[in-house]
Amino acid sequence: MTNGADGEAIFSTVAGEGRSKPEERGGTARFSGLQPRLYGKRPFQTFDTHTMPRNFSRHEQFLRIFALLEILSSARQPLDDQALIAQLKERLGLSRLSTRTLHRDCDFLVSCGYPIDHLPMTGNRRFGWRLEKSGTAGRQIPAEPITLLELTAFMVGRDLLRTFEGTILWSGIESLRHKVERSLPPGLLERLEGAKQVFHVRSLDPAKFAGRPRLLSTLSAAITDCREIDLEERGDDGGVQRRRLQPLRLVIRPPQVQLLGCTVAVDGTDPPVLIDLERIEKVQPLDVTFTPPAIDPDALLAAQRADG
Repeated sequence: MTNGADGEAIFSTVAGEGRSKPEERGGTARFSGLQPRLYGKRPFQTFDTHTMPRNFSRHEQFLRIFALLEILSSARQPLDDQALIAQLKERLGLSRLSTRTLHRDCDFLVSCGYPIDHLPMTGNRRFGWRLEKSGTAGRQIPAEPITLLELTAFMVGRDLLRTFEGTILWSGIESLRHKVERSLPPGLLERLEGAKQVFHVRSLDPAKFAGRPRLLSTLSAAITDCREIDLEERGDDGGVQRRRLQPLRLVIRPPQVQLLGCTVAVDGTDPPVLIDLERIEKVQPLDVTFTPPAIDPDALLAAQRADG
């Protein structure tokens, strides 16, 4: 090997040793079957054009087909189109999935050698899909791998949680991230770094609750244990109001995080209220338990918006 102008790598090979010989053309070298060494002043760089994902729909397609294969492999009887579509939509969170796409996915699996049949179902005129277990010769379907699309969605969700830095939610998401990353091959980690350049998440009020790390854990424990609490709430005038509450939910609707609960009155409990966590000065769990009422937070929030 010799150096070309400005550090350009020029390759030479030894004939007769099973290596390819470069073809000299215009002062440069064309070659195959070799990895370049680095010489000269300017680094010789190669770029993997597949590091940055061009189309995440390919990943979604893979997840859909793999889920279809797992559903068919675990089914004890043929499944018709609607049953398969319903299971796929629930498993992957799809808003829609056409019969045509399902048939195309099944045909693709057949073309890959999987013994999938489309058979008439007993007792009706429908047809069902079945994976012939004997045709797999006892082979186990490999575990579904984590895909780049799933990792990217996870990282976007993690960035959206930055407002909870310093709290139990952030500790949980960071612990999960480390577990996930330890299980990934280096090549997938490199592609994830490229995928991070696609999305920029501007977190609302990063580390908003970092100064009060025990607030969320105290409230979540009281909700889980159905224990009443005493809390002090700061009003608009700066004064502090004390109330006794039956905590029911922590409602996250960015940029607000609110406590949903029922105020304990002398004659029972008042209708549910929402209290901004920023207004809560102090929380004290009590040794009093309660039976939580049936409540629909979405309906309550919708009614609140309607009332203006």
